[in-house]
Amino acid sequence: MIESQYFNHAVIKNKKIINEDLCMIDFKIENWKGHIPGQYSEMCLTAENGYQAIRPYSIASTPKIDGASFLVEKIPNGEVSSFLYDFSDIGDKIQISNPIGMRFILQNKKIPIFIASGSGIAPFISMSNYLKNKRELFYMYHWSKNFSGLVNFMENKKDLNSFYFPSITREKPLNWLGGKERINSKTFINLDKNKNYELYICGSDLFVENALEIISKIKINFDIYTERFGS
Repeated sequence: MIESQYFNHAVIKNKKIINEDLCMIDFKIENWKGHIPGQYSEMCLTAENGYQAIRPYSIASTPKIDGASFLVEKIPNGEVSSFLYDFSDIGDKIQISNPIGMRFILQNKKIPIFIASGSGIAPFISMSNYLKNKRELFYMYHWSKNFSGLVNFMENKKDLNSFYFPSITREKPLNWLGGKERINSKTFINLDKNKNYELYICGSDLFVENALEIISKIKINFDIYTERFGS
């Protein structure tokens, strides 16, 4: 059984289906005291026979004291993600841990750069909204297989050609003006080599490795932080 002091009772306040793979769920969480952008929590589902399934999810909301939001990607045969995507509803109760992790938190000592593939955007929604509220500069690069996967596109569309660089690799809308290629050596040509950056990468192992290889060839001073699916 899970430790009661580690997990908090949570209730679903809102649920938004984004596409066939993604949904955003907002929770009201007891004893929640906020989080540092970049942290994650574990969600625990308990079956009638006492079996428990626990999975980690990055916190996708700005810090607040009454709850948090999570971007959930439905994984084939995934116990927790399938339940949350297919069956959960407003008012349902689950258990959510206190915020975890200090390795991937937003440092905000240099210019932040966020690099994400797919649902790897989750921690960067929290980080970027936090920086927007403080009116501080950041760069965001996000690769998705389709438009709906760019979950915070509408919030950032006015900055399509400045600090926000979305790319669609498969199902592109008509008259799409954003990126069309996967991450490559030309991706970061807009960065100023005379400035210092802190760079955050979140995605699959393959995506993170590709990004690191490309970045290693750029003559810019980077502090690098990574978060990998399945790691």
